[in-house]
Amino acid sequence: MARASNDLLAGAIARHPTRFAGLATIAPHDPSGAVREMERAARDLGLRGVVVNSHTGGRYLDEPAFWPILEAAEAMDLPIYIHPRSPPQNAAAAYEALGLDGGIWGYAAETGLHAMRLVRSGVFARYPGLKIVLGHLGEGLPWWLYRLDYMAGLQSRRLGRETNRKPSDYIRRISGSPPAG
Repeated sequence: MARASNDLLAGAIARHPTRFAGLATIAPHDPSGAVREMERAARDLGLRGVVVNSHTGGRYLDEPAFWPILEAAEAMDLPIYIHPRSPPQNAAAAYEALGLDGGIWGYAAETGLHAMRLVRSGVFARYPGLKIVLGHLGEGLPWWLYRLDYMAGLQSRRLGRETNRKPSDYIRRISGSPPAG
């Protein structure tokens, strides 16, 4: 399905090359197939990045099973746009009860969670050239920078996971927020 979608998108871009550019869709469920589709989409179709949902069956790109996708995106200089979606089923009930599962709150919370998992797991240390894109003004993360840095410092000491970078260092890069100062 990803391949067919990318072909359809490339056809629309070819008909209107001055109006459109596109991001390839991939199926993260199959990391090696996703990497092959990323290569084809960039090389043969001229697509300029990749779009993934904020989770894949409740799993996130920081998990080692998905590292081939991150490695390929870094190597090919393809940004990955994390597209919002409702929280995974095991977390959805708390959101759905009051209609908070969609664009009102759930999408931003879910996509922000994905970004923070990438930050806290060390993905950006492993793949320093990786480009992640978040929509909707960084899914709210730029407004939480002080708290994220402060709490990450406390938790890092408690968990014995010291890093030389604060979450805000990565979030400013991800969200396109201006640097501090």
